[in-house]
Order: sequence, then C-alpha cells, then structure tokens
Amino acid sequence: MRKALAVLLLLLLVSPLVSAGQVSYYPDKGSFLRFLNSKTTYRVVPGRDYWAKGWARYVDAKLGEVLQHGNGTLVLVGNVYENPEMKRLWNRTGLPEKASLSPMIIVLNGTVFITGSEDNIYLTHEAFAGVWSPPGKELAVFAFLAFVIVLLFGLLLRRDRSYSARFFLLGASLIFVWFTLSERPVLPGGFLKFFFRALAVSAGEIPSSPLLALVGNVFSLLPPTDEVLWLAHWLFLLTMTGLFFYVAPRRERALGFLAFGLVFSSPIFRSQVATVGTALPGLVLMLLAIAIATNSSFVPGLGRTAEILVLAGATLLASLFNPYLLLFSLFFALTYPGRRLRNSSYLFLVWLGFLLLCRVYGFGWLSRWMDFQLHRDFIGSLLLQSLLGLVVVAYALSTGLRRIRWRGPTAFITLSTLAFLVVAPFVSGFFPYVLTLVSILAVRLVHSVIQT
Repeated sequence: MRKALAVLLLLLLVSPLVSAGQVSYYPDKGSFLRFLNSKTTYRVVPGRDYWAKGWARYVDAKLGEVLQHGNGTLVLVGNVYENPEMKRLWNRTGLPEKASLSPMIIVLNGTVFITGSEDNIYLTHEAFAGVWSPPGKELAVFAFLAFVIVLLFGLLLRRDRSYSARFFLLGASLIFVWFTLSERPVLPGGFLKFFFRALAVSAGEIPSSPLLALVGNVFSLLPPTDEVLWLAHWLFLLTMTGLFFYVAPRRERALGFLAFGLVFSSPIFRSQVATVGTALPGLVLMLLAIAIATNSSFVPGLGRTAEILVLAGATLLASLFNPYLLLFSLFFALTYPGRRLRNSSYLFLVWLGFLLLCRVYGFGWLSRWMDFQLHRDFIGSLLLQSLLGLVVVAYALSTGLRRIRWRGPTAFITLSTLAFLVVAPFVSGFFPYVLTLVSILAVRLVHSVIQT
C-alpha cells in the first residue's frame, strides 16, 4: 500500500511537468548531471521502433562527447512497449509501465532510462542542453571548410578586377565576428520536431517528405548533434555572404555588399537566420538558383546542357525548403525570351522532378505552405525592416523607369519579388525570402538606372 501511494505521489509530481512540455527527472536532475560528470563508460540500447533508434543515435552522440563507450552504464532509450531491455529492468523504477510513455530521465544504479513516446521523447533534448563540447575533429573540418569557402569566393571575385573581393572579405569578417560572439543555439520547438523525425529517417523510417529524406540521409553520415547543426549553420551564413556578390550585376559585383548590408540591417532577418533551422538553407539555395540563372551564358553546346541541369537541380532542391521557388522556372522562361529549347528544358526538368517527388512522398508535405491565413503584422514589419531597400526601389522606378531593361536578370528578379510579395502576407515563413529579393531588386534597379 505504501509503495502504491509513493508511486501515485510521484506521478502527481511528474504530470505537471509533462503537461508543461518539460522533462521529468527521477530521483532528481542532479543524479543525471552526476552521471554526465562521472568517469563511467556507457552503452546505449534503443527500442525496436525507428523513432527510438533515431533518438538513441542522438543520445549516443551527445554522451560520447563527455563519456567513453563501454559496459559501465546501460542507457535505455524508448519505452517498455517497444524496448525489451527496458521492459525487463523497468520493475526497478517502481513505476507503472504507462509512465514510460512520458518524457523522463530516470537514473538508477548502473542504468539510465530515457523514456517517452513517438510524440514526446524529443523533449528529453532539454536534458542534454548543458552538454556542449564540439569535438576537435568537427572543429577542424569546420575551419577547413570555412577556409575553402572564403578562398574560393575570394579568388573568383578577384577576377573582376574591382573591390568585390575586398568587400566579400569584409562581409566574411563580420560573419566570423558574429560567430565568435554567438551563444549556444536553442533549437526551436518546431525544428526540434523536424530534427527528431529526420533522425528516425536516418535510422530507417520511411520519410514523409523529400526534405526529411534529404536531411535524414545527411544525418546518417554525420554525427547528429547540436554542435554539428551549429557549425553547419555558420557555413551556410558564410556561403550566403559570398552568393550575394553573384546576384549583383556582373560588371558591378561589389554592389553585392550593398544587398548584403540591406538584408542584415534588419533585426528580424538577423534573428531568423541566427536561429538553427531550415530557413537559412532555403535562402542559400534560393540565392544559388538566382546566381546560376543570372550568370550562366547558356551558349549552345554541351556547356549549355550542363548549365540547364545545374540550374534545374538547384531550383528543385530549393523548392524542398520553399515550394514557391518553383515559380523561378516560369519567370525565367518569361523574362529570358528567344531560346525556347533552353526555357522549355528548364521548365520541364524542374516540374517533372517536382511531380516525381510528389508521386513518391505524396502532397501532404505541401500542406504547411497551403495554409493561407492573413498575417496582418507582415506588411508593417516588411515596411519597417526593408524601408531603405523599398525607398531605393521607388527612387529607381520614379527616375528611370523607361531606362530600365525589362528583360533578363532584372526582369526575372522583379517578377519573383512581386510574386513573393503577393503570397507573403498569407503564408508564414516568407519574410526572409521577400526581404532578400527586395534588397537584390534595389541593387539591380539602381545599377540599371545609373548605367543607362
């Protein structure tokens, strides 16, 4: 009777924490922290379901940063209904089996239970927030890739015989200063769920979207830790800095620094790209597609075929993060007239690839982008955050509308910006895309007016 009463009291104490979306610890959080700071070895045993196997990969990677593998402590991940080893040892906890469906960290002698269900075990991520120790190998790879990105863009921009390379180095240095001053990232709840599903895919689960398939396959090759996400995030920021110079006019690459400044002067933009998530990779791929579309020569021959394939691949890959980027292929065909074979090939490849993806993964993954609701604060935020860019656009249109060449890159970016401005107030997540396009358009229009 006393044992049952104690269990009931424990459950009453645990339930408010679970309902508040937090993790429960037994006997207390200090026991888990002592385990992390101990000299013991550990061995992770996941459940049979893919979601448990995927989360066990995360747990194993995080524990591996502070502990050594071995047979010292048994770490069980999952719940008693799908983890046989946890079911065998569960009686030691004195809790009913249903309690294992709640996100909890239970520390007993020689055993650690990390419990939960498919709907909530990712909340135990909170327990590992204090584990922050990027391995030297990962830091070395990051430093090498950052050096390669800076060197590659620096050498390519140096060919222009302008100040573009120096401006890029200035932009890159600002990113590195931001990197050194940044704090540990906090994964937003929405992205944490996505991260959890991607880990399940990396463990063998059938993905429900092409983006989950892409990220899941990446995590099957890389350590699935917060540190890896954080380092990859800064590599994306560095790459985006360089791409700004390739969406500027060819003869004035240095104007890319102006577009870079217009975008990063927005506090909302900085806050959104500073958060680890899918927004930044989507922006980088959008810039890549624009850079390829506005810089390729498309001269007839084998080179043109390769350029069309690369452009179609970049556009299709960007559409995984924002399906509305598929419109780029249509706007390209409308603003780059005269070469029907090139335009039709680009359109055909992009939309054929998209339809094949929908045939494999269904249309359910598009629902998030089809949930049209008016976001009343969007227009106010855009006007406030992109005021300088909009003023530049208005000035260029008012002083040199007839001098602007409404064909080619400028027309392509103008149509893209207008289309995104129409959709953005009704679909969430469009702010960084619209702000980036407005900044690029401002630079393009000013250059067109000055040159003519």
